[in-house]
Amino acid sequence: MTSDLVTLKLTDTLRLAHDIMSLAHVRHFPVVDGGKPAGVIHQLDLLRASLASLVRHPKDTPREALGEIAVKDVMKPATTVKKETTISHAARTMIDEDLECLLVMESGRLVGLVSRTDLLRELAKPMKRG
Repeated sequence: MTSDLVTLKLTDTLRLAHDIMSLAHVRHFPVVDGGKPAGVIHQLDLLRASLASLVRHPKDTPREALGEIAVKDVMKPATTVKKETTISHAARTMIDEDLECLLVMESGRLVGLVSRTDLLRELAKPMKRG
């Protein structure tokens, strides 16, 4: 789980999301509304949105096109799990709902994000023998 989160607001632009993704090397962002999870934006959402915008405005650069689109217009709904959720349950939820990540909650607060890569890293760890 990633607990050092950068979040976006509904009104932020995809250009801001793209710039932060490029600088911080992250692929997912929780989107919050009044401090509560509202959605998730993924790197592929940015790509799709920029391609669609370039078709509509062919003279724009991809970065310019992203500056015209609000995060709320392309985000996916947030799917949350509790911090104590098992890895198996998180993986099953992601498979069943075809999700790239889950937002992790504790006591009504957003405390982390678990991605498919996080799950694979956990599964790749050597098993402890007891």
